[in-house]
Amino acid sequence: MVKDDGGSIAMLVAAVPVVAGLVAVGAETGNFYRMKRQMQNAADDAALSGSIDRINGLTTSTIATDALYEAKRNGFIGGQDNVTVTVNAPPKSGNFINTTGAVEVIIQKSSQSYLFGAVLNAFLGKANSTFTVTARSVAAQSASTTTTTTTTSSSRGCLVALTPLAEEAVSFSSFNNMTADCSLVANSTATGTGSNASIYMTSFNNATFEQVWSRGSFSATSYGSLSPRPSDAQTNQSGTVVDPYASLPTPSPGTCSYTNFTYPSGTSVTLYPGTYCGGLAIKGGVNNVYFQPGTYYVANGDLYITSVNNVSCPTCVDGTSGVTFVLTQTTGNYANIGGVYISSENNVTLSAPPSGTYAGVLFYQDRNAPVGTMTSTSKIFTVTSLNNAKLSGAIYFPNNRIDISSLNNAGNSTNGCTVWVGRYLKFTSYNNNYIAGCDTFKTKPVRMQTTSTQTNAGKAKICE
Repeated sequence: MVKDDGGSIAMLVAAVPVVAGLVAVGAETGNFYRMKRQMQNAADDAALSGSIDRINGLTTSTIATDALYEAKRNGFIGGQDNVTVTVNAPPKSGNFINTTGAVEVIIQKSSQSYLFGAVLNAFLGKANSTFTVTARSVAAQSASTTTTTTTTSSSRGCLVALTPLAEEAVSFSSFNNMTADCSLVANSTATGTGSNASIYMTSFNNATFEQVWSRGSFSATSYGSLSPRPSDAQTNQSGTVVDPYASLPTPSPGTCSYTNFTYPSGTSVTLYPGTYCGGLAIKGGVNNVYFQPGTYYVANGDLYITSVNNVSCPTCVDGTSGVTFVLTQTTGNYANIGGVYISSENNVTLSAPPSGTYAGVLFYQDRNAPVGTMTSTSKIFTVTSLNNAKLSGAIYFPNNRIDISSLNNAGNSTNGCTVWVGRYLKFTSYNNNYIAGCDTFKTKPVRMQTTSTQTNAGKAKICE
């Protein structure tokens, strides 16, 4: 029993430093955790203070002074009690080096482990241990971005070129009188002169527009009267053109009503709505072409009307009915989408419907048509030698050129609303023509819009 008692006593004595060490470690760990928490709170407050200063544009010196004050207010003063406080604006490490308003605060404190150190010294002969506790905080500005798009409702585009490229978009030349109570608009960014301008007008007597608007330049030479003058035009604009017909549905022509349509002989021809596969061509030998109200899908081919004296929709009633010609395809091959070719005509009167899918649209080329150029000759809308025309509605060829040569006496000064919207506009010998009255018609004018982005400052917050 003595031996056993002695052994137990010996084991108990040997366990004393271990137990004491564990107690010391527990006590010291609690102290270090409390100090670490206090240091972190101080670093957070100091970083927030510095970030607020930086957001407000204060100097680096002021940022540091205010951050150090917050650390001091929380009980940590650099240079005292083995404490260092470092302020970096912007941060020198981490993920927020380039973040708006970011400030980094690092607090360090060197401290000895007294209880645990005493155990080490008493039982193991070791010196007291020194520990460095570090707290780091980064505060930065939270921000949100607001994008505002403003559409200019006061400007009404009726002669519009949609190409967004830096190229000639509008070419007007060799005409006498053009009057429009709406705007000439080009989405092109070309900034040169002459044919290198976004809008180029030359060799004309009189042209009057509500406004001339371009993302690029406006160049005019050899003219008599022009309003507005190039110096008064809105050029090099930062906005963009709002295409009012961009929401038109992809055409659905259905099955073929007619294939490779050949007009019957006679002095008059009456045509009916439907799908004309292979194109629709009326070429000479007819005095009168009458279209019944409705939609004419011209699929996989072109619309030709040449050498006809009178083209009209005699049963169309203004405000209630009209006609729309849609150039599209039924084969799945967009290359089959055709154009419109009107030549050697007299007395053409056509009006778009005021309601329905194609309200206000007179001619519409499927926007899936191959994109052409200013010099393309296929898949375009072209008029050559047309006299006494009243085309009420939009002529919409978003991917190709609208080319008008020798259009005389079109529209009138009070009611002749034709909105020309193409990728390019080229008008030559455009004489005594008017665009007016679009406000009372269902045709949609083209608007311009500007987009601005604003960064809204938020509150400073802890990031790291």
